[in-house]
Amino acid sequence: MKFHERSWRAPGLLPIAALALLVPGVARAQALAPGMVCKPNYDYSVEVDGQFPKNATFYQGSDPGMYFVDVPACKNGLLMDMKARKVTAVPRDLVKAVDGGLQLASAVPPTSAAYALAVDQSVVKFEAEDKKVRILRCLDRPPIVGAVDVDTLVADRPEYREGMRAYAPNAASIASLDKYPKKVQIDAFFATWCPHCKEYMPKFLRAMSEVKNPNLKVNLYGVPKGFGTAPGPWQGRNVNYIPTIIVKVEGKEITRLASQPGAVPETELADILKAVN
Repeated sequence: MKFHERSWRAPGLLPIAALALLVPGVARAQALAPGMVCKPNYDYSVEVDGQFPKNATFYQGSDPGMYFVDVPACKNGLLMDMKARKVTAVPRDLVKAVDGGLQLASAVPPTSAAYALAVDQSVVKFEAEDKKVRILRCLDRPPIVGAVDVDTLVADRPEYREGMRAYAPNAASIASLDKYPKKVQIDAFFATWCPHCKEYMPKFLRAMSEVKNPNLKVNLYGVPKGFGTAPGPWQGRNVNYIPTIIVKVEGKEITRLASQPGAVPETELADILKAVN
């Protein structure tokens, strides 16, 4: 049996090296645009000394080619200039929170420490304050494999947490699921390296978190690359694509959900359960 792993790049998710190509070919003044605003970009992850600290965040600046890296363990914020290939320390008193992002002062002190950065294929890396920092696509992080609960998943993967926060489930479908009288077991196989899962699973998880029916149980399983031959709970389940959401009613499989363009997982599930009630 042939297994298929969908690993195409999600729309809008650029390789790290492409960040440098977004910069116009003109000389850059040392001063920033007045009050440059930086918005979090959860398509990228911040690795520090081989770990992914909670709340370490990558921000995209309103100035082309400028990015801000917030590492909680660092004394200063880190301003990343892809044109100049350098990272500059920004005192935290020059950074303030604004409307879901950050705003930087109009200029960085000339005495601020500066660090060289390098682009290694799809990774930006530098050393600052004796810490080794790498910026990489969130899909390129080591995957979560095996059984995992929702709280652990969203604590470790900001892209899932923020995707859940941004999604508003269909209220009528949630109400229908809340009233379903039979025992339902849902086994969800997904991968943190899969762009389709990154789009679909936060919607599914947010919807399931809104359902308060004790008859519905959800089990999550992270799948590795090469899952067709790797041992795990997906073996023997005919899991050929990810995500695969297996739905059982009273112990009998009745359907499988998967990511489709425009999918509304709670509505699809509610409609199917109505049909078999």
